[in-house]
Amino acid sequence: MTKMEPDGQKSTAASPVPARVRVIRMLRVREGMEADFVKYYDGLRERAARFPGHLGEQLCRDADDPSRWLLTSEWESLESIKQWRTDPDHTALVEPMNGCLHDDRRTAIFHVMDREAG
Repeated sequence: MTKMEPDGQKSTAASPVPARVRVIRMLRVREGMEADFVKYYDGLRERAARFPGHLGEQLCRDADDPSRWLLTSEWESLESIKQWRTDPDHTALVEPMNGCLHDDRRTAIFHVMDREAG
């Protein structure tokens, strides 16, 4: 039996099934390409904000190593991020941004498992 929890997540009697997902990208920007990277990211973020299921973005720069960056986005569902990642706009916008990065980047998708403080 599936029901909706107060936080909007679906759950079953056996275990909760989160509705939202968060994408985490660990990146290293090539020296001298920081401004281009941010410009391309801003274009990607603006387009993603209009894509169905997109809930938000955040870009962070490492305080100890300015070449390292963290990019996160949150989505209503795994299906919405899959649709975004296969959208032609995503491909066109990510390609120049990735040109600013070293090849050791990593992307992971996580189910959001919010819990009320107790």
